[in-house]
Amino acid sequence: MDRFVSGRFYDVMSLRLIAALEDMGVTELIVGRRRHTFLQDESAESLTFKTRGVNFVCYHFGSMTEGTTTPGMGSDIDTLICNDDVNIMSGWPEWERGRENLLMVKHVTCSPQHYRLQEARSDLPLPLTQSCHEFCVTDHDGKIYRSNTFVGQLWRQENADAPYFHAGPSHSFSEMYDFVFAYRCRTLPAECNSWFTRSRHGNWPTPEILQVARELGCFLIPDGHCFSEHNSIEWRLSPSLIERHLMFSMEDIHIQCYVTLKLLKKDTINPYLNGNGKLTSFHCKTALFYAREQLLPEMWTDDHLFDCIIYCLNLLCDWTSRAHCPHYIMDEVNLFDGKLNSEQRDSLHAILTIIIDTHLAPLAVVETDNLGVRLLHNVYTLAIWDMTPRRAVYQGITGFLSVFGNVNQIVNVRLILNDAADLSPDELCLYLHSLITQPLHQLHRHRSEQDLFRLDVVNRDSLIRYLQQHLASTSASICLQRGIQIGDMIWSWYSTAMNTDVSSTRLKLASMLYCKGDLQLAADVLEDVERRYDSTVQAICGCGRMHQLLSKPQETFTEAVNEENIDVLSTNKVAFCVRFLPQEAFCIPQILHYEMVRAVGDDIQHMHRTEREWMKWAVVDSRPFLHYLQYLTFRGLGLRHRQLQALHSLGVSIIDGLDHDQLFHPETAVHLAAHCLEMENEPDLALQGYLGSQSEIPRNNAANWHIRRLTSI
Repeated sequence: MDRFVSGRFYDVMSLRLIAALEDMGVTELIVGRRRHTFLQDESAESLTFKTRGVNFVCYHFGSMTEGTTTPGMGSDIDTLICNDDVNIMSGWPEWERGRENLLMVKHVTCSPQHYRLQEARSDLPLPLTQSCHEFCVTDHDGKIYRSNTFVGQLWRQENADAPYFHAGPSHSFSEMYDFVFAYRCRTLPAECNSWFTRSRHGNWPTPEILQVARELGCFLIPDGHCFSEHNSIEWRLSPSLIERHLMFSMEDIHIQCYVTLKLLKKDTINPYLNGNGKLTSFHCKTALFYAREQLLPEMWTDDHLFDCIIYCLNLLCDWTSRAHCPHYIMDEVNLFDGKLNSEQRDSLHAILTIIIDTHLAPLAVVETDNLGVRLLHNVYTLAIWDMTPRRAVYQGITGFLSVFGNVNQIVNVRLILNDAADLSPDELCLYLHSLITQPLHQLHRHRSEQDLFRLDVVNRDSLIRYLQQHLASTSASICLQRGIQIGDMIWSWYSTAMNTDVSSTRLKLASMLYCKGDLQLAADVLEDVERRYDSTVQAICGCGRMHQLLSKPQETFTEAVNEENIDVLSTNKVAFCVRFLPQEAFCIPQILHYEMVRAVGDDIQHMHRTEREWMKWAVVDSRPFLHYLQYLTFRGLGLRHRQLQALHSLGVSIIDGLDHDQLFHPETAVHLAAHCLEMENEPDLALQGYLGSQSEIPRNNAANWHIRRLTSI
């Protein structure tokens, strides 16, 4: 193709590709929302660890956090969990008394990216001479090293009843999550120094970026070199925080270039390799880093996107010819090791050459998110190809992010509450009060990460509201049990906790008022909940029954939260399940006590770990509980018409909830409806409801108790 013609072609197709990518959600707004959501979740999980007394810090890396993904890519979530209890020393002067110390040892057999970790004493700056636990390995030189296999062993022990997925250093209970355990290097390893000092012709990374990167440091992750005979005692350097900082400095055009490379990798390159080796996203990211550094700023414009993509492909092509893909920060490291052999590199070189020589023609047949068709949408309308329009794509992404963020928020609260399962009501109040009043845990934050520190504060405030909900209810339960007045402080805790979501705190307040006998006030609170709980509200469950990644939010909700703001949690548009701990027993209707003892016989042996955390509580979806409380309250007030109306609404909420994936504890909702039928003097209909619940969930179901109760009458 003539250079002038190809130049014009590249200009036109670059702009068309950008439009297609924007249709798929690769925009500043959506990228910002993705980053905000996953950074907020990272902060919340770290604060949960700290609140539980565990000195771990959570980091999210990869496509989801960077915003370099699309709905069709099916990207997983990469999470690194750093154990900050361990002091990783680059030399003996960094030894600390009373801590677990490990010395980084550059053994002669280690590759440029790997170290061994030698066990050290905690009382003296000396190596251990005897193994102190099962994960110590004594090498032939007599030195004792930390094995990298213990993480997988501990993971399987802790998650024995869950599926197990393992790839490299990651361990998981799902193919959609990757969890990597890590230690933090106390000082920046020497292997990274050359990156900071090497000469650069462009203006990126800037001195400011390099300064921050130097202070972010590195992790050591349990992953030996693929060709090493001693890989079980080797730990790999990972500058993940530096790489994330570099990605966060990228502009829209760089993100769009990288996403296009990944789409080519997914739909063209790796299918061509047909399982014989593979090109990874990290290879593509490395090419982007080098291209960003080497290309002049004026090349990174919308009409030159095709040129930038081809430049990256040429880099990859050159690296396959040289059989060496240099790590961007540690350039002695070959990223092809363990990924591609000589024959596979030749195949990769061949397909890369085809893509380059055909001027990115394979983009026209990329099926992910209909990219190929979208490139032609100026010729063929979206309607003809039945493609999702841009607004609907944005709404879908925003709804997904909101569900993910909200589910994880209440999962974290569940973990904290589970730690207090065996406390008495008075002890639980003291425990919750201590958590609420303790200062904000200071995470390992760099001075440049002020936005992350602000997220820490926001998450801390949110966590306090969740805990105050349970503190108020537990304290009120104690007062009702002992027949004493509910104090002003308890009312203030209820008030502060109102903003957790649309309904859960208000319903717990209404339940307490019903049990207290303040029926009119309970009716007023329930009326307020019903007014707030409109058709745009999304039900949220944190008990493991709502999948953070696969659950599809209702359209009315995604439309409501799709305003142009970064925060997608939208607490005024979500309704959490209502949780009652056993310590709150005097604040709930009697029928819900059965939910706290749902196991019959050996049922408990059939609970998985997550169920063991919450099945000793009474948990019910907000909407059915709203109408059940209305039924009880109107019954107590003698408002028969409204009582029957509430019963009808309860039945509708169950049917609609099942039809629209808005009901996550259907058995409990059915039990509430069946109990209403008992009060309507319809025991046979009630029994049918309990039997239906039992047939759907035979084990760990309170229906078993209700059936015994009714059949023994």
